[in-house]
Amino acid sequence: MKRISIFVLIALSISMTSCAQKSDQSVVAPVAEVATSPETQTPAFKESVSPAELKAMMASNKELVVIDVRTPQEIAGGKIENALEFNITDPAFTEKIKALDKEKEYVVYCKVGGRSAKAKTIMQSAGIKKVSNLVGGYDNYKSAGQ
Repeated sequence: MKRISIFVLIALSISMTSCAQKSDQSVVAPVAEVATSPETQTPAFKESVSPAELKAMMASNKELVVIDVRTPQEIAGGKIENALEFNITDPAFTEKIKALDKEKEYVVYCKVGGRSAKAKTIMQSAGIKKVSNLVGGYDNYKSAGQ
């Protein structure tokens, strides 16, 4: 009898937990939908942007900050106009990132995208929420004719 009672209690506990989780999920979704109306929606933020998207962003958002994380030697071969230069191999890189305005929107790039992905992670760790990585880096941007 005790074995059956314990089994029933465990089954009820699992059932109640499962129902509570489903209930929470169904309550959260409608609230999120109500909170954003078409009048207040902003364009979706993108984790990665193509060269064409970056070009359009730079034309439409004068507050956008583009950051080149390549070395000075690489930058000497060309860079995106008005991009800030924050060499990711510089020991002061993280301090420079921490000094940035956390409310602005950023796009980071390197040669092909690897170092800028790392820079993006560092920026997010520093509290910057709107940071995108340029897909394919400067090489892709240049070959796309941008």
